Amino acid sequence: MSEAEVPLTRSLRWEQSTDRPLLVLGFAFLLAYAAPIVAPEIGPGWRLLLEWIEIGTWAAFAVDFIVRFSLAHDRLRFVRTHLLDLVVVALPLFRPLRALRVLSIVILSARRVSKKLKNRVMTYAAVTAVSVWFIAGLAVTDAERGAAGANIHSVWEGWWWSFVTMATVGFGDLYPVTAEGRLVTVGLVATGIALIGTLTAFIAAWFASANRAAEEEIKAELDVSEDKLDILAAEIAELKAMVARLAAGRGGESGQAADGAPGRAGTANPSADTD
Repeated sequence: MSEAEVPLTRSLRWEQSTDRPLLVLGFAFLLAYAAPIVAPEIGPGWRLLLEWIEIGTWAAFAVDFIVRFSLAHDRLRFVRTHLLDLVVVALPLFRPLRALRVLSIVILSARRVSKKLKNRVMTYAAVTAVSVWFIAGLAVTDAERGAAGANIHSVWEGWWWSFVTMATVGFGDLYPVTAEGRLVTVGLVATGIALIGTLTAFIAAWFASANRAAEEEIKAELDVSEDKLDILAAEIAELKAMVARLAAGRGGESGQAADGAPGRAGTANPSADTD
């Protein structure tokens, strides 16, 4: 039975039917979170609309989690292997945790899409890295803007701080002063280290895979050469045997000729004596 003919379970059918809608809702949630931070001058009507988008997106992901949980055969294993989904649903909409919820939803959406791609690890890592950088910059700007003694006032400064912190460079020109901003810093540094480790491991695995492929290719060529040498050795042995047979045959014919010549001379002498 081919892969296309394998019957899908209800859980897989549900996931396939909800992948794209949840991906769109994930980006809508990110937009609803980012808009008031990037443009703090927007009116209360827009803010209310964006809040309802956040609530609606959370509700959609909650329904998706509940449905997949109810369709799972091993529900305990489902919870253990879908902790990120649980975080999205369980986190309340409190301001300090909104960034974590946004990040969880974006990463969850990226994971759903990356399952269908060839280079899943790199796609997932790249989306995660960009999402963490983008959302951390928004979160620290939201936390620091207007705080006493803060030096991060605009979203561009927040994104710059997020980039240098995530890269574990930390120039020190910008830094958070609020407890919420410092909490974002801890998570960002930990994530940056993890992503750098993942990238390093992927590059090492790529080189190891390339070396294995080259070794296998060389081994295959050596095997072919050995087979050719075996065939050549067999042909040489056959030629040697043929030459030996030919040499033996010629030697036998020369011996027969040498034995016959004295006999003919002996028969000629009696006739000469008779005459």
